[in-house]
Amino acid sequence: MCTIVAIKGLHPEYGLVLAANRDEFHARPARPPEVLHEAPRVVAGLDVPSGGTWLGANAHGVFVALTNQRQYEGADDRLASRGLVVRRALEAGPLDAVDAFVEGLDARLTNSFNLFWGDATTLRVGYARRDRAPVAVETLGDGVWVLPNDRIGSLEFPKTQRALALTEPFVTAPWPVLAEGLARMLGDHEEPPLSAVPAPPTGAVFDHATLRRLQALCVHLPVYGTRSATLLALRPGRVAHHLFADGPPCVTPFEDRTELHS
Repeated sequence: MCTIVAIKGLHPEYGLVLAANRDEFHARPARPPEVLHEAPRVVAGLDVPSGGTWLGANAHGVFVALTNQRQYEGADDRLASRGLVVRRALEAGPLDAVDAFVEGLDARLTNSFNLFWGDATTLRVGYARRDRAPVAVETLGDGVWVLPNDRIGSLEFPKTQRALALTEPFVTAPWPVLAEGLARMLGDHEEPPLSAVPAPPTGAVFDHATLRRLQALCVHLPVYGTRSATLLALRPGRVAHHLFADGPPCVTPFEDRTELHS
């Protein structure tokens, strides 16, 4: 259950700051951020089976990131890769081209997902659902926004309130302090009371206790969990900082990948 925190328009140096955990099956191979495309240069992690990515940024200072929409019955593997949506959006180039790419998506062709994208001045979220063709897009104002495996503000994901509480004390701090605070937030293991987590419907692929464990920000289950984490800071037209932890952020140091963008 991936989590993406966006700090929009609050920091004195960076128009947008992102902190994200990627939760995935342990057996699914992935590679850390690399240059996936030139003209424009795209830097992103690589989901090996699909050739797509979950989060990246391009030479125009535009980021794109995705969370899968939670499906109690599991995903349909016959549909197109959601990770390729992120990669193709980043390859589109500047923000207006990414906007046009998202506008042209047919959400019926993939499993449902939630998309974050923008730059140092603009932040958008899109909700792609298989029961309708267009992606529903909203432009977000200044603030701290948390995107789980559902819509922003979903009452089914109490972990978003935990992320907000741990992020808000650092939103205007200098980068070293902010980065350290966000890393601690991403590595947090607190789980809400079971009563705060809605029970799954009959026939769901996971039980109520498992849903509770998935409400930790940093997830540890036998076959699934938090595989990596990213910190990204954007200035107009460029990526100012890109840090990546190639493992659970509770135990994995963040390494600086900013040079890949130059």
